[in-house]
Amino acid sequence: MTKAILIDPTEMRKPSVLKAPEIPLNQYVSDPAAEAARYGRETLVRVYRDMVVIREFETMLDRIKKEGSYQGIEYQHKGPAHLSIGQEASAVGQALALTPDDYIFGSHRSHGEILAKSLSAIAQMDDAALEKVMTTYNNGDTLRVVETFHKNGGVKSLALDYVLFGTLAEIFGRFAGFNRGMGGSMHAFFPPFGVMPNNAIVGGSADIATGAALFKRVNRRPGIVIANIGDASMGCGPVWEAMMFAAMDQYRKLWPAEVGGAPPMLFNFMNNFYGMGGQPYGETMGFEVLARVGLGVNPEAMHAERVDGYNPLAVADAVARKKEILLAGRGPVLLDTVTYRFAGHSPSDASAYRTKEEMDLWRQHDSLIGYRDYLVANQLASDADLDAISEEVIDRLVRVLSAAVNDNLAPRVALDSEYIGEIMFTNRQREKYAEGEPWVLQKKEESRLAQTQAKFRYAFDEHGKPHPKLKTLTYAEALYEAMVEGFYRDPTMVAFGEENRDWGGAFGVYRGLTEALPYPR
Repeated sequence: MTKAILIDPTEMRKPSVLKAPEIPLNQYVSDPAAEAARYGRETLVRVYRDMVVIREFETMLDRIKKEGSYQGIEYQHKGPAHLSIGQEASAVGQALALTPDDYIFGSHRSHGEILAKSLSAIAQMDDAALEKVMTTYNNGDTLRVVETFHKNGGVKSLALDYVLFGTLAEIFGRFAGFNRGMGGSMHAFFPPFGVMPNNAIVGGSADIATGAALFKRVNRRPGIVIANIGDASMGCGPVWEAMMFAAMDQYRKLWPAEVGGAPPMLFNFMNNFYGMGGQPYGETMGFEVLARVGLGVNPEAMHAERVDGYNPLAVADAVARKKEILLAGRGPVLLDTVTYRFAGHSPSDASAYRTKEEMDLWRQHDSLIGYRDYLVANQLASDADLDAISEEVIDRLVRVLSAAVNDNLAPRVALDSEYIGEIMFTNRQREKYAEGEPWVLQKKEESRLAQTQAKFRYAFDEHGKPHPKLKTLTYAEALYEAMVEGFYRDPTMVAFGEENRDWGGAFGVYRGLTEALPYPR
């Protein structure tokens, strides 16, 4: 309990000076020989392929929105398309350091992150695992469409078409999309590859991702969790709430050591220097360097670091190092990933808030050009090799787009209430979400249930006379009984909120759970 932590007035009133840790900024130094040994030629070339896939995928969406066609295929898309053209290296580099057990949660601008994480998962999973995912997810409906246009090339090639089509069909509101067309551009997800739901609310993924990280820690699940949010989200309250929640001292000072420490939570700010149009750097914020914010959260400054998001290998190195910190229970972590979007906030954005000079300066640093030069200069690939990759990606996307806009092959979702209800509700009951014995501190019959179950269940006796109020079950006690049943049945169930533990909650609903449940629950 908190009373175990002494607040000593002598210590608190003692004069001193608070010293802050230094925060590294763009410290990665490329070593081609070491990078080749670390990743291998095939992976280093695949990084370029993945960046090209994202760039061309979003270029396709941009042309469809603005011109109504791509490579001769006409289509009118009325939905949103918040593009991340220019930010490819940040997404691909991050995914390079992750496994399918690691989760990412994104924003309204996360097409690239979805694709990067999925392509990384494909590279790591064997054919049997990929086939199982594709044949079972959505009852195999997505795969059946993909098989109509896929060219020969093995399971991993099929999986690439599968990811591209599943994502694009979702953006276009098609039944064969990853989320039956109900997630769309800003809420798409694919759990088998660790791609969790994105969020259109600025900074909204910070809280949800922190909850997922808490789930992983409490239930000893593998992997870390990343919230990919924009620099402008630093002005949003939910982001600060999430950082405070993730940094609580109780994880290390009050929780049992065997739980493993703090939730494995990484707040990754895709720092492209703009919100919708406002500029956090120099205008709407005061931190100047976003990584500085970590200094205000905990003594470790959230292990904050600024990383060059235009070098995918710098990002991969940073994420890999931070992942070790998180798995050791020493989080949370803040990454300030410097990047830039060439595209506007949306296709209708004329970028009136920034100059052509600035945009041209960033285009001179285009990560696709820079990384291509790196591969060629270090004899990891030739210009002809890389040109062939681009041609193959365009050919693949033409086939994917042709299928995604075909109403017969990929029909739109049926917009009726029954369909929406079937998507939202399972019409099934589930007793628990994991096997194993729930972690409790006392037998259920020794809990507060011994008191509440002795009370009357009705307000009146058989003669219509009111029972004494103190001997009659209250709403708060009824809620307590229901929760206790859940806690003793489902090992994944936890309770968190304001003053639940020692206070028992504002209305006493949680009273007695302090004695029944360990801190992590």
